[in-house]
Amino acid sequence: MEMNWLIVKNDFKRNKVINLALLLFMMFSAGLAVSSVIMGVQTFTSISELYEKAQPPHFLQMHKGEINQEKIDAFMSDYEGITYWQTITMINVHGESLTVVGNKDTYNLFDCRLGIGLVKQNETKDLLLNSKHEKVIIDEGEIGIPVLLKEMYGMEIGDHVILTHNDVQKKFVIKEFILDSQMNSPMVSSTRILLSHEDFDMLKGQVGEKEYLIEAYFTNSKEASDFQTAYENAGLPQNGQAVTYAMIFLLSAITDITTVFVLLLVSILLIIVSFICVKFTIMAALEEEFTEIGTMKAIGLPFADIRDIYLNKYRILAMVGVIIGYILALSTSSIFTNHIRTTFGNIRMSPAVVILSLVVGCFVFLLINYYCKKVLKKIKKVTVVDALVRGKGFDKDNGHIKDGLYKSKKLPVNWLMAIREVFYKFKNWIIVFAVVLIAVLMIMVPVNLMNTFEVPEFITYMGSSLEDILIEVENGENLETNYGRVIQVLESDAGIESYYEYRRVRVQTTDAEDELKNLHIDSGDNSGNQLKYISGKAPDEENEIAISYLNANEIGKDAGDTIVLFYDDKEKEFVISGIYQDVTSGGYTAKSKYDFSELTSEKYSFSVNLKDNIEVEKKADEWSEIIGPGVTVDPMEAFINQTLGGVVKQLKTIVSLIVIIGACLVMLITVLFLKLRLAKDLSEIAVLKAIGFSELDIKKQYLIKIGCISIAGILAGIILTDVLGEKIVNLVLSISGLGVKKVELIVDPLVQYILVPLLLLTLMLLATWIVLRTIKRYNIISIINE
Repeated sequence: MEMNWLIVKNDFKRNKVINLALLLFMMFSAGLAVSSVIMGVQTFTSISELYEKAQPPHFLQMHKGEINQEKIDAFMSDYEGITYWQTITMINVHGESLTVVGNKDTYNLFDCRLGIGLVKQNETKDLLLNSKHEKVIIDEGEIGIPVLLKEMYGMEIGDHVILTHNDVQKKFVIKEFILDSQMNSPMVSSTRILLSHEDFDMLKGQVGEKEYLIEAYFTNSKEASDFQTAYENAGLPQNGQAVTYAMIFLLSAITDITTVFVLLLVSILLIIVSFICVKFTIMAALEEEFTEIGTMKAIGLPFADIRDIYLNKYRILAMVGVIIGYILALSTSSIFTNHIRTTFGNIRMSPAVVILSLVVGCFVFLLINYYCKKVLKKIKKVTVVDALVRGKGFDKDNGHIKDGLYKSKKLPVNWLMAIREVFYKFKNWIIVFAVVLIAVLMIMVPVNLMNTFEVPEFITYMGSSLEDILIEVENGENLETNYGRVIQVLESDAGIESYYEYRRVRVQTTDAEDELKNLHIDSGDNSGNQLKYISGKAPDEENEIAISYLNANEIGKDAGDTIVLFYDDKEKEFVISGIYQDVTSGGYTAKSKYDFSELTSEKYSFSVNLKDNIEVEKKADEWSEIIGPGVTVDPMEAFINQTLGGVVKQLKTIVSLIVIIGACLVMLITVLFLKLRLAKDLSEIAVLKAIGFSELDIKKQYLIKIGCISIAGILAGIILTDVLGEKIVNLVLSISGLGVKKVELIVDPLVQYILVPLLLLTLMLLATWIVLRTIKRYNIISIINE
């Protein structure tokens, strides 16, 4: 035992660089795996803890207009399974009514596309909390701003907010930034500002428009879907969006879920790369000590004893690396969980995180130990003759490369020799090929996902066609009046190229269990066009209907099936023309060209195309001013940017980090691989020098070899990204239940086919040139004598 320890100790001293590199890779593997677990578990535990304290509703119905609370109470009390219900009053104001006076500047929220509601604190359910998950109490003259607005505008505690509306002006000071469990994502389209009871009662009826949040709670949150159908059929207030608990959770967490997915994908790929590095670091060490291994075999040491001498070293390195990686992951976890803390509050690391990360750390140690054992089996094949007489090393391939020099009429000799070696002995270079391929896949999938969220075409995954401006007539008592004003503006504006009108109605159908369920249909001549279909196509005839992916799952229907709709004491059969994807309205929508003239409209929306010389932003502001309240007019691009801005911002940070990591990895692998390759090619280099090849010629040959294998790896990585990238993303989307099953990733040709390949190729060639400078120290006579 003492002898083994002495050998390991001397080895650490003698091979400091290789052992340090191996320690870093093991530490990197363990730290990355632990960080992924921390990020994933902390996301869901943070959201769960916030929801446990804040108690968001299992079913939420927003309503503009008057309500009959007694009728609501009677229905709620009679419905089996309800444990609690409440109706919250919210005062809706527009962003231009709010001015923020900070220490450095003063600005207005006129560009805020989110619906802003003023509320007072609830008693026990749907609470607005601070970062410590404590119920926020606001005094008169104070205001609680949602974290969502803080991130968008950079507000600070102590800033003043001035509300100006209907000749009423009220000044508040920001006391707290609040966590809103159900409206903390821009995809929800609304956010709430907290006022004191006194200020709220004073402003109610004087400013804004009242909107009610009718909330219900159940023993099991999954009952919300069935309850929604019963609620709507009872004729209760429903002039607004209805949302269930599951969709509240998903929309709230979409930014962090996307982040976890990208990190997990990259972590898996990087761990694969790390293990490739571990193998080649071990092989480099064994190549350097090939003679010593032969000597130990010559004096009679069995394979197990020789293996244990090395394995003990790697076990120590693995243990130290895993421990350091684990500590590093825990200490730097705040970097990865910063957005989670901001959005869902500062919570302590849960015991589950510590335990699971410890289990993952132990698993990585065992995996490294097993992997090292497997690599060290190569020692078993070493013979004394190979090690001490032939000096052949671990590569016993006796195959020769056809020189083909007689065919070299146009191709220079250096190019011919390098290309033919890579071609005929590709397996010797396959590690570089694999690492480059993984690096391309690791970089391009997140980049393409970020591009997809950024482009305007993503609106087609949100149930709308892609036009310049989106107009929505909000539900309420003035629905038809506001609709008339919109029509008047659109018909009289000469700057419009074309526009499409959609009218939402509610009908009934039967689900997979033959129970009645409500179906919300957007009816119009262009309804369903330009959307992304999983199967089938947009409806062409009046007896055709397209349904959303989530509806298709619940109803148990597919494209080509028939569906019976019940409405106004009638029933009508439709053919399902296609299944499309939608994340709006909880993901449960349908599209048809049939006008359903007998039914009352729930909502109107318009998609407008402008003539080429018209400024979209300017025109949207002009229409918003003319039409007035009750109608939202959004430039499509601005709407998407604000809705998905948080996800894109988070992805950009991660993608930048991934590009840096990927670039460093390919350089490091290139350096380690070349060191191993040069150690094995000493005799070949000596022969080349002896027959007249200069140092520059030899460098050129290695540069060409690395260049060729890099290009092959890059091309394979691009092909694999095109083939597997969408499948990986779509697999996660299918599991999420977000209403999107299949996304076509948007590829930026400049980035994928030019910038990333050039970056990786340049860095690898640079690393190769730096390593090749050591060739000048090779002495021909001493190498040949060896």
